[in-house]
Amino acid sequence: MMLACVFRNFRIARPANSSSANRLFEVEQDGYINHSHQTRMNSNNSRTVPVQLIRKTSVDDFNERMIGMLDQVEKRVEQLRESAGQLEQEKESLINMLGNVNLDSELLRLGQGDRDDISATATRLLNRCKAVEVVVNTPRNAEQTQALNNVNNLIEAAVNKMREDLNNAKEVLHQEAMKRFLNACLPDQPDGPIDQRFQAQA
Repeated sequence: MMLACVFRNFRIARPANSSSANRLFEVEQDGYINHSHQTRMNSNNSRTVPVQLIRKTSVDDFNERMIGMLDQVEKRVEQLRESAGQLEQEKESLINMLGNVNLDSELLRLGQGDRDDISATATRLLNRCKAVEVVVNTPRNAEQTQALNNVNNLIEAAVNKMREDLNNAKEVLHQEAMKRFLNACLPDQPDGPIDQRFQAQA
């Protein structure tokens, strides 16, 4: 009789979907349905991301970020080299302008005092300009480096010769020599004779 009183408010509603090992039932107690088994099922059905997948995704994201960063750096490096190259060209242009001051035949028409002042100013500016170091190196092998040195030596020798012979009225001859050097660098469209030795080195 007591047993009937204890269980009279309980009834089995229906079996829940579960594994055969843990068969659960919804139990109604005074109109309340226990859904604890459903909560357990929902938690079992939630997606679990494997650790390896998380790690692989993280590595892929990092790799993509690094590649993007390096692409941006490469663009900035090229811009830097381009800007430095322009500065280097500007420096060479200024050096040539200042170096040609003393080569100008019109300078001989001035008085000695004026020539000295102009020469001193040009020398001062030339030294200041040369003090600016702008270097953009181009990778070269040993043979290319030697050829570049030979070309620079030929140009320097020609410039020095022009300075020495300026007072001997041989400026036109040296202009022709420089023109042959330039033509050697433009073999497809030369404007006159070519300096073969210079072309071989270039």
